[in-house]
Amino acid sequence: MARKILRRGKKASGLIGDPELLRLKQEEIANVALDLFLRDGFHGATTREIARRAGVSAGGIFTYFRTKEQILLHIITREQEHAETKLVEALHRQIEKTTQTGADALTVFTAVFRTFMHAIDEMRRFILLAYQETKSPDQAARHALTERERRLQGVLSEAINYGVAQRRFAPGNIELKAHSIMVLAHAWAVRRWAFVGVMESIEDYIRFLEPQVLAMLKSGGATAAVQPRSHDRRENGRAAG
Repeated sequence: MARKILRRGKKASGLIGDPELLRLKQEEIANVALDLFLRDGFHGATTREIARRAGVSAGGIFTYFRTKEQILLHIITREQEHAETKLVEALHRQIEKTTQTGADALTVFTAVFRTFMHAIDEMRRFILLAYQETKSPDQAARHALTERERRLQGVLSEAINYGVAQRRFAPGNIELKAHSIMVLAHAWAVRRWAFVGVMESIEDYIRFLEPQVLAMLKSGGATAAVQPRSHDRRENGRAAG
């Protein structure tokens, strides 16, 4: 029988009574673990080595995290929540500014898009780790990560919907368009080899990508691509009836 990736964790110790001290040490351990996960892979990095580099005993690490999988989940969750907060703040700030000044709705999306792209650049190591180790956490943890990813996508969708309401973007398939933008953005983190010698910074990639994203949102090309399938389903339904 294959060994389960997520084992029953050791019970965390209650010795750390100061929440701030606990948080600081967890962050220190998580940062050490991130370097080892990226260098050796999740399965190659051991809790013993993580503990040694973080300055705690091999058993003491379980005072802060029950399992190695929980360390991985902590790292990815932390960065997702940070990115989500920045995007939501950027979106609401731009919508409020547009309402007060009458600025074009296109400005709202562009600001949110640029904030998102810079967040991707800041998180690129974490995104790479998430792609590499998607199967390492258990099912509940993977579900939680997916839900946070959907919330990030939802912020992009809200910015697109604002443009649709202002008649600057074409309606239809908003979630699909937002997901496409996320995939293109993540390429900066997971396919960096493709940019070597071509684009040196995230600003280079934004300048390249932004016109293509805006063209997709304005043209409604994704809507046209999906409509034939919906039409086929209706035709098949009538034929079955």
